[in-house]
Order: sequence, then C-alpha cells, then structure tokens
Amino acid sequence: MNFERAKSIILIILVGTSIFLTWSIWTYEPEYDQFDQSDDLIRIKSDVQIVSDVIKPVSILFHSNGQHFQTSDPVEIDKMEKEFSQWRFTSVKELSMKRLQRKFDDFVHEEGSVEIEFSDDVPISLYKTVLDISDKELPSFSFDRIIIKQKDISGNESVVYFVSYEQEKIYQSMVSTKRLKDFMDDFYNDSHKKYPEYTAQTINGKRTLFVPENSIKINRFQYYIDYFDIGNLKDALFNYPKYVRQESVSVGEEYTDGTRLMTINKENYIISYINPAQKSKLFDSSSDLLGKSIDFINDHAGWEDSNYRYAYMSENEQRVVFRLFVNGYPAFNEYGMTEIEQIWGKEEIYSYERPYFSLASVLPSEGSVATLRSGREVLNQLKSKESIDFKSVEDISVGYKLHKSLDSKLVTLVTLEPTWYYRIGDKWFIVPFDEDSGGDQSGLE
Repeated sequence: MNFERAKSIILIILVGTSIFLTWSIWTYEPEYDQFDQSDDLIRIKSDVQIVSDVIKPVSILFHSNGQHFQTSDPVEIDKMEKEFSQWRFTSVKELSMKRLQRKFDDFVHEEGSVEIEFSDDVPISLYKTVLDISDKELPSFSFDRIIIKQKDISGNESVVYFVSYEQEKIYQSMVSTKRLKDFMDDFYNDSHKKYPEYTAQTINGKRTLFVPENSIKINRFQYYIDYFDIGNLKDALFNYPKYVRQESVSVGEEYTDGTRLMTINKENYIISYINPAQKSKLFDSSSDLLGKSIDFINDHAGWEDSNYRYAYMSENEQRVVFRLFVNGYPAFNEYGMTEIEQIWGKEEIYSYERPYFSLASVLPSEGSVATLRSGREVLNQLKSKESIDFKSVEDISVGYKLHKSLDSKLVTLVTLEPTWYYRIGDKWFIVPFDEDSGGDQSGLE
C-alpha cells in the first residue's frame, strides 16, 4: 500500500467518525426526571382505577311479600352492576314530592321494589360514565340509591328512580321494560331463596334501617402486608424531590421542602401529607371534587390492592374519603389504617392521609368463622344505651375491625375481625355489648 492510498483510507475513516459523532450529538436525549411545575404528581406506575372500580354499590335490598332481603356479596353486586350498566337511560327529570302524595320513606322502601344502595351521594354527572344515558342535557343532582319498582314495569319503557335519601330528592328515568323484567327475573323473584332476611326499624319517623333478622356467620381474616415505596410517594407529592429534607421523629420520619410536610408513621403505617400554603376553594360541583380525588390517586398509582371504595364526601369541607372493603364489608381502624382521606385546597391537595401498606396474602387459620348477633339484638342494644342517641343513628352495618400484630417471625400481620358498627353523621362506632366493657366509643370516620 503506497503512502497516498493510506492517507485516503485514514481520511475516509476520520470523515465517517466525524459524521457519526455529529449525528450522536444531534439525536442525544438526556434522561431527566420527568417534571411538570403545573402538576404536583409524577406517575409511578400504571395502576389506574376508573369510576366504576371505585364507586360501587355496597348492598342490594329487596322488598318482597312483606319481607326484606339483602346482599352485600361482591360477586352478586358485580353481576347486578354489569346488568344495569348496560341499560339505556332516557328522559331523566326530577319527580315532584307533591305528586307522590305519601311519605318519602314509604316511597323508597315500597313493597315490590329493589334498592341498589351506595355509601354516600354520587354525582350523576360523574356516574354517567358508568351508565348509558342518552340525554344530551342532564339535570345536576346526586343520588345514593337506584330504585326499581315492580308495579312500574309495563309497556315498552318503564321508570327507574335515582334517589338521594339525605336530600329527599327523587329523579326518574326511562329504561327498556324488557331489560327490567330480565333483571327482576334474575335477582328479585328468587330473592327470598338466595339472600338473608332483614328486619325493618324506623328510627325517628323519617328513616328506616334494615338489619339481619338472624345471627350471621362471617369469616375473620389475617393478612401479611406489603409496603409502598416511600421514595416513590415522596417523588409523587413534592414538586422538587431533590430538595426535600428527611428527619427522624418519634413516630417515624418527616420529609419537608420548607413548605410541604410528609410524615411517615411507622407505628400505624400511615402517611400524612399537608401543604399549608393552600387556601380552601369550593369546586364548581361535587362531581369535580370526587372526580379530581380519584384522578389524584390514579396519578401516583395509589390504589395498590384495588380494595378501596368511595365512602364519603363533604363539599363544605372539600373532603373525600375512600374506605377499604373486604369481601363486600367496610373495614375500620381507630388510627385511620383503612381510609384514604383527601382535603382539597385552592389549586392543589391541601391534606392527604392514607395507609402505606396493602393486603398481600391471606393466612389459612382454624376457627376463622365468627358468629355475630342478629340485627334485632343490635337494635335492642343501641336502644338500651343512655349514652347513644338512638334517634340520630343513620346506619347499622357489619364491618371489619382491623388491627395489627406480629407473627413468630416478627413479620407484620393485620387481623380483620367481624364487628357490628353504627353510624351517626360521618362517624362510625362499634356497637357496645355488655361483655365488651362498653365498647369502643371513639368515632371512626
């Protein structure tokens, strides 16, 4: 190879190298932390719940032949929910109470009807994403039950009612009669054979509660738990995670950027976050408030085991609560280990409190079935206690009392113990039987 040929080859190599390096510089994209100053949250993973996952009926109540039957079985509720979500709703409008010519409570619990009950009022403008509503313009209202009445099923289309028990408001809509007949054939007609019997109790002349006629058997559970990644939560809740300081405190750890504060309570596995700079703001509607609350948890994959359900909302407080449900029953804990609570500020979340664990695997155990007293015994017990204003009781329900313990390997467990609860306002209390030494009278939100 002569000298000139060697120079040509070297020159070609150098030009090729230069072109490659230039192309690499032009196309290089450094891996920055994704960050958007207009949005506090960094998406951690694709764990997203839609409205129908979070806002679900808690029970179905049947009034048949002078008796009452109810189920909270999530399998049965899913079947019913799947069916009514396929109905086409038309002509939604308010029903005047004057036209009823009877008491509101009598209308709601009328013989021959089915009540699909929710934990609290649900904005129709949000829940319409679950239902097939054809109306282009929809009235603004909330409801806590959908009611089907056997006597109204006739012709080509029949009436279905949306009712707010608290507000005593009723809206009606039209649905295919064939669809309603199929629903009644599938669930209502044999309800006396399939579901437990319940007894009715009028509380204060305005509200009627329904509780099991007989004692009930229900499983108790023990679970191993998994923990969230605290670093991921920190990255999700602070605008500038790199500038967040960490300090040890008596209960666990604190993280702060000088304005916001996140506390990790390692005794009860709870995260508490607050942004004091936020001022309160009233959302345009309850639908905005609830919808934003669901999106907030979606944005940092905060549902984890997908067992949390919408439980309560206060527009005045800008507060929304989601509760842990297990096998169709709500779970309670005096330290807040079963709740996700949000309070909203002017532009962002003001306060956020939640567990940072999820139920991982259930432990097999002997004697796992508990027998709870009948609803009649619960009613009599509540009436007999001078410390309880029975006329103020708004709900009575079986629930799970969650408490934590350690097994022999020092692994954290949580136990879910079946317990009777009653509600006054937005607070739940354990029903105090005599052998319980007065019971737990602290309010559980």
